[in-house]
Amino acid sequence: MVSKRMDSVSIEENNVQREEDTKDILSTTEAFGLLRRELIDNLGVDRVKGFLLRYGWRLGARDAEEAMKLDDSLDFLLRQASLLHLNTGHVGDIQSERMIEREENEDIKSFQGIGKWIDSFEAKEHIKHHGISKSPVCHTLTGYANGYMSTVTKEKILVVETSCVGRGDKECIYETKLLEDWDAETQQEQKYYEEKPIVEELEYTYEQLLKERNYIDMIADFHKRLTESVSNGSNLKEIANSVHDSLHVPVTIEDLGFENISYSGLREEEFASFHEELQEELENRKRGQELPRFRKAVQLKMPDHVRLVNPIFLQKKVVGYCTFVYPAGKSRDPQQDVPFIERMANAASLILLNEKTSFEALEKMKGNLLEQMLMGDYSSREEILSRGRYMNFDFDQPYYIAVVEVNKKGLHERVVETISKYLDIQGYKALTGFYENSITMYIPAESSKKEDVWKLLEKLHQHMEHALPAFSCRIAVSDRATDIEKIEESREKALIALRRSEKTKIADYEDLGILGVLINSKNTSIIKELADKELGPLFEADKEKNNELTRTLYVFLSNGGNLQQTMDDLALSMSGLTYRKNKIEKLIGKDLRNPAQSYQLLLILDSLIALDEIEL
Repeated sequence: MVSKRMDSVSIEENNVQREEDTKDILSTTEAFGLLRRELIDNLGVDRVKGFLLRYGWRLGARDAEEAMKLDDSLDFLLRQASLLHLNTGHVGDIQSERMIEREENEDIKSFQGIGKWIDSFEAKEHIKHHGISKSPVCHTLTGYANGYMSTVTKEKILVVETSCVGRGDKECIYETKLLEDWDAETQQEQKYYEEKPIVEELEYTYEQLLKERNYIDMIADFHKRLTESVSNGSNLKEIANSVHDSLHVPVTIEDLGFENISYSGLREEEFASFHEELQEELENRKRGQELPRFRKAVQLKMPDHVRLVNPIFLQKKVVGYCTFVYPAGKSRDPQQDVPFIERMANAASLILLNEKTSFEALEKMKGNLLEQMLMGDYSSREEILSRGRYMNFDFDQPYYIAVVEVNKKGLHERVVETISKYLDIQGYKALTGFYENSITMYIPAESSKKEDVWKLLEKLHQHMEHALPAFSCRIAVSDRATDIEKIEESREKALIALRRSEKTKIADYEDLGILGVLINSKNTSIIKELADKELGPLFEADKEKNNELTRTLYVFLSNGGNLQQTMDDLALSMSGLTYRKNKIEKLIGKDLRNPAQSYQLLLILDSLIALDEIEL
């Protein structure tokens, strides 16, 4: 008698109940994958294959025994096979069909089955930890099917996986036959079920499993402590200290330019030495003008230390890095610390997200205050001093005004945010906002030295190059001011310096010398009248020539009348330059070789450029 059956799996059909003393212990595929990896690493592939086959066999036999207590008919038990296997969570789905030939007394004469495991967890975990295998890897699944079928049929059944995703095949396919119906070579698979029992195999791996369990417990405890620190309002410095106290590994937190935000576990001179090594390594890794951007945990090996660097993400963007530092001579394996540094980076992300929300609200208030000051939107000096005290600014103290020019429009909000965040992280007090087509910064002159402000602007410019590598910017700063009611005048000075220093990344109003004094004397109308009187015919002749003659005059005067240098700068021939020079002298009635007249004309042109009246 021959019967053929194809299983259609439905969880609701499973009526098998566990006894109280055979409760399942829940785990995860990730945890089992780690266990499987450790077993393979310590026992070898062949021994682990036997271990997992016997482990799966026992699971299958146990489920078969439980099912047989409800109904010992073979049809019922075979119907339960796929259902019970699916309940283990080892696979996402199962497709199978079987053909059974029986004797007249109902004994099994032949047993032929074929099936497919869909979404096998073993195949996935094996590829994840070991890559593609040379042979099938779903040993637990195979053992389970073997144990179940052998128990319910009371025959020697052998299940063999013939196609496996873990081996690079498209599907996980298995076949089922009586042991005697397999060829001699395949029958050798049965030896794996007859070796040492599981308990003896576990003796070989007890220490490794205990170590793994302790490792997982340590990660869980570490995660709990970080979560509590974040919920208690800890800042980045406190997180760095907490991580160092827990792991006894030096820790640093850095911005996108790998400049320090906080560190713990290193002496100041150690940090400085290691930071210098890091900068050299980053220079070697540079692509063009951009520093490398890491998006996952990486190891950087340097002469005197190794770094494990993990990115800090905020709203899907890398905003900084957490780093574990391993001085030379330390035996600790950085790879073992990857789960810890990933969790530290997550905690840092949460802190930065909380800070971002409150920070944006505060910066908006600061930006509004700066705009009101520049517009003169206050009734009295005392009112603006009072507003400053509320924001923790003393407007009675000296200050500088800086302006920032970005080479692309539509980025002002992003640049303002970048500047504000950098100044806040570095501990600088400043007001930043967008006003009349430029970004303006109010910088308290806490130090009497202009060099300190200059260093701040240099660091800021360097940070912006790293944070916004696709865009370029220039910065200009005013002279030191003392009257907050003249803040708009200081801003105008910074703008003048910006216009006069097109090729300079950072410009200083004080470098303009007498030109700055002249322009800032509020004699704008007089300067324009003088320019019209001295250069009017030249401007009139230049209207349709794109300032060709005016530019020639400016370059000639800037070069001190050096014809060769002027030729090179303008890419002109000597005859062409001589023609233009003679024409200019004729139009304005001036001798360009006369030092007094040349100086006056150059001063006028510089003034017009600074006032944004002409563009050359």
